[in-house]
Amino acid sequence: MDELSGTTKTLVQALSQKKILSLKDLCQTAKCCPMTVWRNLKAVGYYTSFSHNARYWALADTPCFDEDGLWFCREVGFSVYRTLSRATPQLVHQSAMGMTPNELSELLRVRVQNQLHDAFIQGSVHRVSWGRTQLYLSVDPEVQTQQLQRRQDHGGPGVSRALSDSDTIAILAELVRAPRSAALRIATILGTRGLQVTPENVQTVIDTYDLRKKGRYPRSRF
Repeated sequence: MDELSGTTKTLVQALSQKKILSLKDLCQTAKCCPMTVWRNLKAVGYYTSFSHNARYWALADTPCFDEDGLWFCREVGFSVYRTLSRATPQLVHQSAMGMTPNELSELLRVRVQNQLHDAFIQGSVHRVSWGRTQLYLSVDPEVQTQQLQRRQDHGGPGVSRALSDSDTIAILAELVRAPRSAALRIATILGTRGLQVTPENVQTVIDTYDLRKKGRYPRSRF
C-alpha cells in the first residue's frame, strides 16, 4: 500500500474495515467527489453491488462468492458478473432446471422480471410457458434439453408427489442449513443425493411448518 496515494489508502482502509460502503460514505470519508473515488479504486480493483442501484462498493478481494457467483453483505448483493443484467442470463444458463422469475428473484433477493424479459428479447435466454408462469432456459440447445428434462423429472406444473417422513426430514435439514435458498435449489441439491423431491414438495414443507414468516425470510413461490 506504500505506493498508493493518500486518498487511495484512505478509501482502501475504510473498505477493509467495513467490507462495503456506499459511494456517499466513500466520498465523505476521503473528502472527494465520486469521480475521484472511481479513479482511485480503479487502481486497486473493486466491485459495485448489483442490488441497491449499484450504490455500494467493495474491494475486489473482499467478496466470498458462492457457487452461483454471488455474495451478500447486510442484504446487499454482489456478483462475479458485476451487474444484474449480466448475472441474469448466466444464472439461467448454469441452473440445473432453468428458472422461473420468482425462483431467480429469490436467489438474487431482487426482482428480475425486467432483466429476464430484456435477456429474452436480446436472445441471451430462451423462454417457455410453464404452468401459470414462464420458465427461462439456456439458449444452448443441449443445455436447454437437459434443463427441461430435469425439470420434468422433478415434476411438471402442478405435479407433486406425496412426501415420506425421511424426505420431509431431509428438506427441513437443508432449509436449516440454507434458509434463504429457493425451493428449486433445495430440490436440486437433494436430487443430487438421490432423493426424488420436487420444488413443489419443498414449498409444501415451507408452508406446512411456516418456516418463512413475514419479516424473516422471503416466501418461495413458483
